Amino acid sequence: MPVAPTWDRAHLVDKVINAYALNGTVLDRDVVDLHLAEAADKAACSLLRDQWTDGFPVAAYSELLATIAALRSVLGYSPTPTAVDVNTWARNLRDASAEASGNDKDFHEVRIVEGPHMGVLLGVWGPKTPQEPDTLAGPLLMPTEVGDSKNMEFGTAYYRRLKWPEPNTGRWEYMLDRKRPFPAAGSRPRFLPVPAQGGCP
Repeated sequence: MPVAPTWDRAHLVDKVINAYALNGTVLDRDVVDLHLAEAADKAACSLLRDQWTDGFPVAAYSELLATIAALRSVLGYSPTPTAVDVNTWARNLRDASAEASGNDKDFHEVRIVEGPHMGVLLGVWGPKTPQEPDTLAGPLLMPTEVGDSKNMEFGTAYYRRLKWPEPNTGRWEYMLDRKRPFPAAGSRPRFLPVPAQGGCP
C-alpha cells in the first residue's frame, strides 16, 4: 500500500503559496493565514447573500468553505466555518429575534448594506408594522473577528435599521449604528462561537 509523504508545516505552506501563484496571486508566507481567513469570510457572506437566488450555486460555496476549513486544519491555523456553521449562525439569529419580538410578530427579509457583514441577507422576526428603527429585530448585534491565528481579537458590529424599506423589494436594510462604536478596521464576521476569554480561537 502506498505511504503518503510526510511534510513539515513550512513545506505545506509553500505548496499553498505555489498553488495561489499559479492563479496569479502572490502571497508572502506571513499572510497565508489571513488570506485563507478572508477567503472563508467572502464565501460565507456570499452563501448568505445568494441563498434565495434561483440557480444559487450552494454546492460551490459549501465545498469552498469545507476545503478552506480542512486546509487551515492541516496547516495548524485557527478554524473557519463550514456552510453548516454559517447556516446555524443565521438560524440562531433568526430564533433569537423571534424570542425578542413577542407574539405579534412577522417574518422579515433584511440586508446588511455596510460593515463586515455587508451584502448578507437574513430572515428575522420583528413587529408586523415596525415604526421606529429599533423595533424590527434591532439594533442587530453581530460578532466580529480581526487578525490571524496568532493575533486574533473579537468584537461586535452594531447595525441599525434604515427608516424605510427598499422600495422595489420591500426588504429592510441595516447600516452600521452611528451611535455605537464601529468595528475595528479589517474586521470580518465571526460565524463560529466566540471562545471563552483565554481560550483558543
